[in-house]
Amino acid sequence: MQALSSLFTPEAGGIINFGMNIMGAAASKSATAIESWRKWEADSIRAIRQSTATNKANYRAYQVDMTNWLSKSKYTAELRQYENQLATDRAKLKTETSINAMEALGKKYADLDARYYEEEASDTIKLESLRTKAIADGVKVIASGQAGRSVERISNTYHQQWLQNASNRQITRNFRIGDKLSAMQAANADAMNKTNSVTLYNPRPYNDPVQPLAPMPAETYLPKQPKVSGGLSLVDVAGAAVGAYNTYMEMRPPDMGGGGGNESQDESGGDEGGSEE
Repeated sequence: MQALSSLFTPEAGGIINFGMNIMGAAASKSATAIESWRKWEADSIRAIRQSTATNKANYRAYQVDMTNWLSKSKYTAELRQYENQLATDRAKLKTETSINAMEALGKKYADLDARYYEEEASDTIKLESLRTKAIADGVKVIASGQAGRSVERISNTYHQQWLQNASNRQITRNFRIGDKLSAMQAANADAMNKTNSVTLYNPRPYNDPVQPLAPMPAETYLPKQPKVSGGLSLVDVAGAAVGAYNTYMEMRPPDMGGGGGNESQDESGGDEGGSEE
């Protein structure tokens, strides 16, 4: 019984309480640390998943933008090619029209020149025929035995006719040259009108669509690592010790502090009685 009762002394209770406090503090800090690290791990996974989902969404949107850009670029290239083809066709048509107009103008010039020289030759033949006729008539008169004034009169008559025809021919030539120049000017204007009737085609400008930029990776903001440790600190040990000390003080008997004084008084009293005897 003495050995068993010694296990429940205040000192043993304080030691046991100190051990229990240490174990409780260790368990509490361990649970807090585990929970803090579990929350940090969950928040980290959530942040990584969120950034991964953002990257996937951005990449899908980028693929859609690239598909639209390629389609618009192809359509713009086809429009530009069509406009260039229209310009090329119009330029060919204008060239052909100009060539045809110049060829027609050349033929017109040739016709005007031919008619001018034909009329000039006709007038020259007429004048020369008068000269020839005057000489022939003079020869006939001389052959018939006439001479002197008759031959001179015939020569003067034909000479006057030649002069008159020559004067008329000069006037006619001036009019003919004027008509030729007027006809050439009219032919030039007609050729220019035919050439200018076909205008060059200016292709409509088309701006190329803007190529989308590849998305930048989303930044991942991980939570800060917890600074909670599962080990006991000096403060925890000190707290456990204070708790054990309080338990020890509570378990100690009330008369445990003054027992030594009473015993000494009893012993002194006994001595005094013996001396009296």
